[in-house]
Amino acid sequence: MGQIVAKIVLTGGPCAGKTTALSRIEQELHDMGYRVFIIGESATELIKGGIRPFGEKSYDMIDFQRLILEYQSYKETVYEKAIAFLPEEELCVLLYDRGLMDNKAYITDQEFSTICQEKGFQELPMLDSYDMVLHLVTAADGCPEYYTLENNEARSESIPEAIALDRKTQRAWNGHNRFVIIDNATNFEDKMSRVLDAIYQLLQRPYQIRYQKKYLVDLNRSHLDFLSQNDYTKIEIEQTYLESGDKNYERRLRKRLLHQDSTYYLTVQKKAKDGLSKIVTDKKLSEKDYLKLLELPQLGTVKKQRYTFVFHKQYFKLDILENSSYALLEVNPLSRQNSVELPESLWIEKEVTNDTDFDNATIASRSYGGNSFVKKKDRRE
Repeated sequence: MGQIVAKIVLTGGPCAGKTTALSRIEQELHDMGYRVFIIGESATELIKGGIRPFGEKSYDMIDFQRLILEYQSYKETVYEKAIAFLPEEELCVLLYDRGLMDNKAYITDQEFSTICQEKGFQELPMLDSYDMVLHLVTAADGCPEYYTLENNEARSESIPEAIALDRKTQRAWNGHNRFVIIDNATNFEDKMSRVLDAIYQLLQRPYQIRYQKKYLVDLNRSHLDFLSQNDYTKIEIEQTYLESGDKNYERRLRKRLLHQDSTYYLTVQKKAKDGLSKIVTDKKLSEKDYLKLLELPQLGTVKKQRYTFVFHKQYFKLDILENSSYALLEVNPLSRQNSVELPESLWIEKEVTNDTDFDNATIASRSYGGNSFVKKKDRRE
């Protein structure tokens, strides 16, 4: 059985560079020794085949999205079955030209929820079924002179429509743990380089490396009403830290809850001297296995409400910890050199990126609450 080492979705607005990016990724990963499989864009395939939600004899948009969801799910299953026939030493990467959640950008949340219920799909497991989601921003937003409809007969959006659809697509994937936005702040070649850099980070050997900036937020001085203007997603998270026998390694169980759907994970990471977390294991669990692991000796638990949102084209995670007037704001720039533009509505006490006092594992191991969580006086940075 071949090994699936990564499932990566490329999504974004119209004319964003996905076709070029898929070709570049396939070539680069092939040269690195991976076997690459590309699952084509389902909507384009159906439209080119005559199943269209526009024009003469068009299909109703909701019916069209039903067909795409079913077709996309079937294709993903087929590709995974095909990989199962390969030798065990084959390291495989699945690249998806859009994924299951893209359907949500074209209909209302209620319509999408209804279709999922009809098809027996659950939104959170669908969202979490991919290891990384790369959103390429449409050329219409930032480089309108390069926006064109000529290279895809399934595309019909004007520049304003393309920008609006780009925003809806970002919102559809809001809540994913590794959601990376690739904008048009650089030229196209650099845009493609940023796509590859993100994938290199995901696949880095012998460990994956997380680049992350973290900030302490005073909730009493913050105004969270701005979230409603940024299409946030709220996910309940419970993280339990297990005894590992080695202080350099951290074992974490995670439960994620969205609406009534739950997913479960085990992560083992090695702490490096430079403050980065090097991922050794990061795998999805069944509920049964999760509950069994919960019986092991524990170091502590953190419960939090995570609000994910896009602000100025960067993807943020705001974790409001249970029984605390403080929160932790996280953002994953493409590299540690990227600047971060923070929401003005949040009162930032300080950056705590490499401060071990604010690691979730440290918070879980102690009883905290109120101002005991903060050791230094308030200041705006």
